[in-house]
Amino acid sequence: YKSEISKEDKMKKLGLLLILVGILFLSVPKISEYLLLKKGQDINISQLSDKDLEKNAKPSSEINYDASKIDPININGVILNRDRADMSKVIGQLVIPSINKNIALFEGLENNSLMYGACTMKPNQHMGQGNYAIAGHYCKNDKILFGGLMNIKEGDIIKLTNKKNIYEYKAIKMMKVKDDRVDLIGDGLLGQYDGKAIISLMTCYYDEAGYRYFVIGSFNRLYPYSKEKMLEGISE
Repeated sequence: YKSEISKEDKMKKLGLLLILVGILFLSVPKISEYLLLKKGQDINISQLSDKDLEKNAKPSSEINYDASKIDPININGVILNRDRADMSKVIGQLVIPSINKNIALFEGLENNSLMYGACTMKPNQHMGQGNYAIAGHYCKNDKILFGGLMNIKEGDIIKLTNKKNIYEYKAIKMMKVKDDRVDLIGDGLLGQYDGKAIISLMTCYYDEAGYRYFVIGSFNRLYPYSKEKMLEGISE
């Protein structure tokens, strides 16, 4: 009799354990999303002045621009990562009102920085000049990092700021391309757009390895920075 109870107890405990494991397995992606969302929210761009951003943007041999050194974003990496954002690498802010996107812009391609915001892809870039190339991780949740980038439509406004000026671009082309299209981040692309300055936003393509998704914006206008103008159209 005791043996039968013991077996029943063991089966119940095993069943409970399997249920808990299943719940945990299903919860992990949501935990990962929450942590990424919180990381982005933890970046307080308001604590940095225009002089801070200018200082952060100065060239350094220690900054990486080699995309091959960037790891794909994964659940384990997000959960295990305990590094804080390096605020000394924040050089600006990227806002896209149509998709309610408001994230920090970091200098250089760094795995940790890409968990907190978007990153510049080339050294010595200047807002409003040349082809300003920016990369960000794709996420299924539109609120996180470059999630929602594929919802941008022609004519949508893209804003960059260094807190001195706001550099406004208009989306003119969206495309899925092979991941070897490095020409799309170079200044040679300007010839296709009447020589005007452009911005190139790049993320991984969500359903196919070996592809990237680009949004190209053409420079539209420049005006003095204010927090209200920068965040116009953005909801909490």
